[in-house]
Amino acid sequence: MENADQLLTLIQVAIAVAGFAGIIGTFQFKKGEIIRRGDAVGLAVVVNTGLMSAFYSTLPLLLMNFDINESTVWAISSGMTCIIYAYFSIDIATRLKNFKTYKSFNKIIIYLLFVVGFLIIAINFLNAFNIVFKREFGPFYISLIYSLGLVCYMFSRLLLRPIWRTLRKQESENLNKDDA
Repeated sequence: MENADQLLTLIQVAIAVAGFAGIIGTFQFKKGEIIRRGDAVGLAVVVNTGLMSAFYSTLPLLLMNFDINESTVWAISSGMTCIIYAYFSIDIATRLKNFKTYKSFNKIIIYLLFVVGFLIIAINFLNAFNIVFKREFGPFYISLIYSLGLVCYMFSRLLLRPIWRTLRKQESENLNKDDA
């Protein structure tokens, strides 16, 4: 599969997941239901990151249509990735600022996601400036795969968290009935 084919596939997947998340998010929160900050941030991550992944997957295709040298295309794309990742990292960190996580596992996951994001920024910075990497497709592609993986992870949480909450509530109610 050529680079362009891989980018087109990523565009389609990112748009599909973002669209499904929008639909699910719309129907999931019914009138009178409590909306948690984590759910709102998760939905924002899925939709925003999914659509931005689709956008910056099209950037190299756009540049290639102007017959720009391939190494320059990957340098520009990697540079834009650094900017986009930095912006989204700051945006997500700001949204999570007042978010209280009580589970250690959730804190570890959040920190791990940020560490990987910063590593991807560093890798793409090196690629953009022809340091270590030689202005190639690989570092840019890694950033796309990571963002798509993040979108899919958050999408699965968006789907499953309310189900688990309801199940725990039902089990708790059944346990209380059995005790009475």
